[in-house]
Amino acid sequence: MDGLMRFAILAIAAILLFSIFGCAGQQAPQQQPAGGGQNQSQPVAGTDANGTPAAGASNAGANGAAGGNAALSFNEWKAPDGSITLQVPAGWQASEVRVDNCTVNWAALDPSGTKSAYMDNEILVFKSESARQMYKAYGLAGVDNAPVSGYLGARQAVEQIVAPLTGASNVHVTYTDSATGSLLSRALCSGVLAACDAQAFEAAYQRNGTLMRGEYMALAYDFGDGATWWINIWGYTSPASEWESSSPALEKIFASARYTDEWVARCGSGAANASGIINDVITSRQASSDKAAQAWDDYISGG
Repeated sequence: MDGLMRFAILAIAAILLFSIFGCAGQQAPQQQPAGGGQNQSQPVAGTDANGTPAAGASNAGANGAAGGNAALSFNEWKAPDGSITLQVPAGWQASEVRVDNCTVNWAALDPSGTKSAYMDNEILVFKSESARQMYKAYGLAGVDNAPVSGYLGARQAVEQIVAPLTGASNVHVTYTDSATGSLLSRALCSGVLAACDAQAFEAAYQRNGTLMRGEYMALAYDFGDGATWWINIWGYTSPASEWESSSPALEKIFASARYTDEWVARCGSGAANASGIINDVITSRQASSDKAAQAWDDYISGG
C-alpha cells in the first residue's frame, strides 16, 4: 500500500463516518431492501453511449499520471443525486447506490468487467435466524438473503461473509498493514459501538477460475442491539496478472472519492478529524509498500 493510497484512506476517514452513523442525529443505519436505493450508472465523460471512448477523446492528456495511469484520460464523474464525485477513466462505468439518506455505495468498473474500485457500506449481518424473523415482523424488507453469523473481526468478516456474497473463494490475506489498520481504528471506531474492528490488508482470491489481487480496508462494527452487526469494505481489485499495470489507475479512482459540499452541508459532519495522524502514515508508507510486494512474491513462489 503506497503513499497515495495510505494518505487517501486517512483523508477520507472523516467522511466514511457517515457510513456508520448516517445523518447527524440518526439512529443506527437501516438496511435498504435488496437491490433497493437509486442505482445510478452512467458512462464517464469522453465516452459514447456504450461507454467506449468517443471519437477524438484524448487517451493521455494532462490528467494522465505516471505508470499505469499514463494511457488513461481521467474525467470527473458526479453521482446524479449529487452525493459524490470520482475521477474515472474514460470508458469505465461508474455507479452509485443510495444506502440511506446520508450513505452511498459506489463502484467504478473497467470495460472488461474484471477491474474495479469501490466502497460497499452497511452490509447487514444477522446474529441469528430468529433475529431476521424479528426484523421482518417489524417490516424490514429485502433481508431474506442476508447472512447469519455471530460478530467477527474485520478480516474474518471479509473471508467468511463478504467473499461468499461476492462469488470469491480461496481468500488468502498476503499482507496485513497493521499501522494503517490501527489508524483506521482510531479514526472510525467510536466508543458508542459495542464492538469495532478495522483492518487494512492485501489479499488474493479466486473468481471464475482467475487469480485476483486486491487492496482492502474493512470495518466490522456492532451497535450492541443483540440482533445485527455490520460490515463496510472499501478497496480495489484486478486480475493478479494485471496488477502492476492496473493498480495505479485503481488507486487514483479510490483516492479521488469525495462527498460534495452540498451533501456534507445537508447531512452534517459528525466526523473525526484524521489530519493529526497523517504524518505517521506518510512516514511509514515506503516500508509498508516494500513489505507488501515481498509478501506477494512469497505467496506466488510458495515461500
